Amino acid sequence: MIKKFFKWFFILLLLAIIGVNIAIVVTGRYYIYKGIANTYLRGHIRPTIYDLEVFNNRKVEAGTPQPWAEHKNLGRLTISKEEQELLERLNTASFLVAYRDTIIFEQYWGDHGVNVLGNSFSMAKSVVSILIGVALDEGKIKSIDEPVANYLPEFDDEKKNITIRHVLTMSTGLSWSESYISPFCDVAELYYDSDDRDLACNRRIVEEVPGETWRYKSGDTQVLMLILAVATGTTVSDYASEKLWKKMGAESDAWWSLADGEESTEKAFCCLYATSRDFIRLGKLVNNRGNWNGEQLVSKKYMDEFCTLAPLTKANGKPNNVYGFQYWIYTGMPYEVTYFRGMSGQYIISIPEKELVIVRSGNGTDPNWENTEEIKDDALEGHYGELPEYIEIAMSLRGQVGGK
Repeated sequence: MIKKFFKWFFILLLLAIIGVNIAIVVTGRYYIYKGIANTYLRGHIRPTIYDLEVFNNRKVEAGTPQPWAEHKNLGRLTISKEEQELLERLNTASFLVAYRDTIIFEQYWGDHGVNVLGNSFSMAKSVVSILIGVALDEGKIKSIDEPVANYLPEFDDEKKNITIRHVLTMSTGLSWSESYISPFCDVAELYYDSDDRDLACNRRIVEEVPGETWRYKSGDTQVLMLILAVATGTTVSDYASEKLWKKMGAESDAWWSLADGEESTEKAFCCLYATSRDFIRLGKLVNNRGNWNGEQLVSKKYMDEFCTLAPLTKANGKPNNVYGFQYWIYTGMPYEVTYFRGMSGQYIISIPEKELVIVRSGNGTDPNWENTEEIKDDALEGHYGELPEYIEIAMSLRGQVGGK
């Protein structure tokens, strides 16, 4: 019976492999081979925060470093046993808390450490949005209510009514499928394939009127990056270096993964690799509404709208209660909480009233909160995963250093 079981098991496995290969060849989705090689064959079901070597990358160069001040009790402040168990259960790689301009808590797990780069995943979307604000301040983009067709010829057709604002708020009405687990969905193709421009720009319209319905779409962020490249005449990596990374005093170079070869475009919807200590700078920039130590890197006017719920309706007919300009907003607290968020629980959480910034990186989330569910109509209705727990931990640590 055992021999018969294994015989039929291997026959079915062989048929499945043949079937998958036929599907790949028939659909022309050859990028799936790269995806399988770098996920399933490495023991993963999706990309990880350590995929830097999978792709070519472009440097986001740092300038003169501005090291973080460290609290005198850094390394001695405590979190509860339950909080520690939560962080470990969720396969956390790093957890940092900054209060005002000082790091008050910093812990790493596994191979992660202070100098280790981790993948931002979709936190990069918010960085691209901030850079749109910079280009707007500089007059390189005249208005976010300009048609996208002013920059990209692919939109000079039935998509001509789509504006930059619609792309910023993911209300373009264009088709898109978002799931890193399914190798046949659009975002998996955008992650592993090389023709990002065609995939992002040549979409069909599924909602006739743009600017009404919010649907989460990584392809929209790739469109923003292409607009930014035309408007500024440079790459998003170089622009981020000059306008953000150097001015914020990042201590390490960051890297942005590319769609193909060294001359190709960035995977702007994801894949900005940086240290946790440098990621946390972005949260401080949000807390200060675009101001970094007295210099306004992006206008307060833009950052205010960046952090404000876009007046849209979700696909389930309920009001948008989660999203601004490619940026997440948590309405479940009596004070403002906004955040960068990426797959597998990457977070940069800003709490300006409490002068707190939290960074969490890792390869896991609460099983009740799968990031691939964020595109569902009611996925975020009243449920924010581990976010409240991370805030609670940070508030406890803030109290330990005298914050009120």
